[in-house]
Amino acid sequence: MDSPHVPMLGYLVSHKTLRGQPTANRRYPPVKELSPLIEAAKGRILPMVHYNTKDHSTLASQVGEIFVLLYNALYPCRALQLNVVWPGVDQVKLIKDIYPEMLIVLQASHKAMGDKTPSEIAARINAYGKSISYVLIDPSGGRGQEFDLGHSLAVYQEIREKLPELMVGFAGGFTGDNVEARVREIISRTGEDNFCIDAEGGLRDKISAEYGDDLLNSIKAQAYLQGAAKVLK
Repeated sequence: MDSPHVPMLGYLVSHKTLRGQPTANRRYPPVKELSPLIEAAKGRILPMVHYNTKDHSTLASQVGEIFVLLYNALYPCRALQLNVVWPGVDQVKLIKDIYPEMLIVLQASHKAMGDKTPSEIAARINAYGKSISYVLIDPSGGRGQEFDLGHSLAVYQEIREKLPELMVGFAGGFTGDNVEARVREIISRTGEDNFCIDAEGGLRDKISAEYGDDLLNSIKAQAYLQGAAKVLK
């Protein structure tokens, strides 16, 4: 793939799996397997932990438990997506203070955006300052649902105008079948290609209707990467 865009591999961790508790969600590997999984995928990729928890008050210490070995490993992971609805600014800044090279992604999920205007969303993001490097506009949240492009673009434009130093990403229903056309439309409507995209649910095969009862399909993932590489050059 001849592209300045770097493929990201996400590894899901929750407060539950961090504590070694079982989960029926097939998307979450045991935490003890993170290091060998990251090592197995070494190369020109960005490994990233995607973390969610309901305990926001100790978020920084939870992240510390995950990265105590990963951050300075032989094949380190120094990227974190917070799948948390508006995590505390103080906790996010503390994470950045402890891990200064960490790339932190703030997920603007459907719950986070709610009924807020694009301007209100951008203002809320601005409170995190330089602690975060990316914002992911993600109304799908891994459910494979296509996003409202008009609304996502309005949020994108507001963030780009008020926070030009942030890298902004789009997520929601991307697959190998639609990624090329949808990315071309985003480029056409924004006039730029310096954004990132994210896919999860659309790259998996459902076993049942339950969320997370599915398996990664490597053929779908390959088609997605190849489609994206045609336009994100």
